[in-house]
Amino acid sequence: MKIELVYFEGCPNIDATRNNIKAALEKLGKEAKWDEWAHGDGNAPEYIMQYGSPTVLVCEKDVAGGPKDCCAPNSCRVYEEGGAPSVDAIIAMIEECNENTQGKCCG
Repeated sequence: MKIELVYFEGCPNIDATRNNIKAALEKLGKEAKWDEWAHGDGNAPEYIMQYGSPTVLVCEKDVAGGPKDCCAPNSCRVYEEGGAPSVDAIIAMIEECNENTQGKCCG
């Protein structure tokens, strides 16, 4: 399963987002493992540059909609639940990905 955290340095919601990813994975009985990409990181894939901070992608899908649904790149995202995507939103996207890929969710 491919989970990614997109952020920029100095974002005040990075730790809350990490905690929510970890909590979602723990609730699903999955290993707490994901990739993190900082804007400006030369190793980051090009597609992440269209997202604000913080963004959680599951199988390259934004847990809160697409990049045009939220904010401009390099901007601070605000979620209905607060400054980080909710545990429930992360779980829902993981479950959707697993369902759409017959449990293979990106490998």
